[in-house]
Amino acid sequence: MFCDEPKLRTEIKLNSKDFPKFSEKSIWCGVGSCFSENLLSLLEQCGFEVSQNPSGIIYNSYSISQVIARAINEAYYSENDFFEHAGNWHSWEHHGKFSNTDLKTAVANTNSSLRKFRKKLEVADAIVLTPSSSVVYCYNGDIVANCHKINNNKFEQKILSPEENKKNLSETVKNIRKFNANIKIIFTLSPVRHYPGNLILNARSKANLLSVLHEIPESIYFPSYEILHDELRDYRFYKTDLLHPSEQAVQLIRGRFIKIFFKNNALTIMDKELAKEKLRKHKSIK
Repeated sequence: MFCDEPKLRTEIKLNSKDFPKFSEKSIWCGVGSCFSENLLSLLEQCGFEVSQNPSGIIYNSYSISQVIARAINEAYYSENDFFEHAGNWHSWEHHGKFSNTDLKTAVANTNSSLRKFRKKLEVADAIVLTPSSSVVYCYNGDIVANCHKINNNKFEQKILSPEENKKNLSETVKNIRKFNANIKIIFTLSPVRHYPGNLILNARSKANLLSVLHEIPESIYFPSYEILHDELRDYRFYKTDLLHPSEQAVQLIRGRFIKIFFKNNALTIMDKELAKEKLRKHKSIK
């Protein structure tokens, strides 16, 4: 009894046979939180064709549904979709990185990004959708993807119900399937805590998403949320803000994703590419 090795964590068990396998030639898209950006950036680094977040990082199911519908339907942006604030032109549907002091440039950049994403989505083998929060902010009754540092009293905060999340994400899957019948749609819930000052709200927000991600037809669920909070379950796996996963945690979750979804030949190629990148960084430091 005393010689038994102590069990230091509860592992999320994943059966490799339950997941599709992708080759080194697979094409990937992603929309959602920073987790999908981290994952797809790694794939791009390893030589995969990748397109992600055509409107920047977004968090809620409505905004995910909105940007994908726009891309598929070629509903491009016009100057009327932008507003001026503090010397920049912004869109309620975009991350601040798309804001610009010149209106025509802002419109052109958003449409260029949408076109590139649409082109990849049409031929992609997989798309990773990473909703992160059920809490949304409404301006004049409309849900926005980003508040652009405008005063909080201009917005109404609400929380999307499980039914609303399911409607948004089910419509997203239907739209993608009509556009690309062969694509694999992978959902994963972002493990990042969004409301550290109100952990009850944060738990409600995540629960309203988590409860429906297993009910979306023709999709796959990968448990990044559970791996961080139930398997790793230690603040050493968080950054100093205690909200975001640490680099080690990100590597562990990405590593699990890659091992479960890729064929052996692809894994070998990825290992070689990452080794080359590590060597390049080592030489640049010298």
